[in-house]
Amino acid sequence: MNKFIIAVVLLALTTSLQAEFYIEAGVEGGGDTLISTTSGASIKAGQGLKLALGIQNQVGEKGNSLSFAFGYLFDEQEASNGIAEISTLSFDTIYSVHRGGHRFGIGGSYHIGPTYKDNIDGFSPLTIDFDDALGLILQYSYARNPGFQGGFRYTQMDYKVGSLSLDASSFGIFLSNGF
Repeated sequence: MNKFIIAVVLLALTTSLQAEFYIEAGVEGGGDTLISTTSGASIKAGQGLKLALGIQNQVGEKGNSLSFAFGYLFDEQEASNGIAEISTLSFDTIYSVHRGGHRFGIGGSYHIGPTYKDNIDGFSPLTIDFDDALGLILQYSYARNPGFQGGFRYTQMDYKVGSLSLDASSFGIFLSNGF
């Protein structure tokens, strides 16, 4: 699978000399709860802050695009008796249809090494290394200025380890800026 992903990225990089690099920041929420505090804060399998660096290529004459982004999704909660966190590397590929400033996208997200860790007083530290996960992305964004866009994204995904399966689906908002 990793060789396939690398081949797709290299192909995309060589198919267009008009590629645009971009940075992206977003917040995603959702998924099954892994741990929660008495104050109501929680860590969920699909939530967190996402930072990514990507490349977007124009596809065809209508201005549609194909984008590839490598990112880092993470969340952390501290309480008086300990700390819990979840993190993963992500690789997203999205094909977007452009209609004026509106962009409608569909694609996939591959989460590499999702890991949950906690260190709570009175308990042994816990680390769960989930299997790599593949999911579906649906997104809408609007680009008012060239290179800058904001939008909404839904990711459908499950995290698995052994016989345990957790819903890691999320809904998020994001901003990206090309350079």
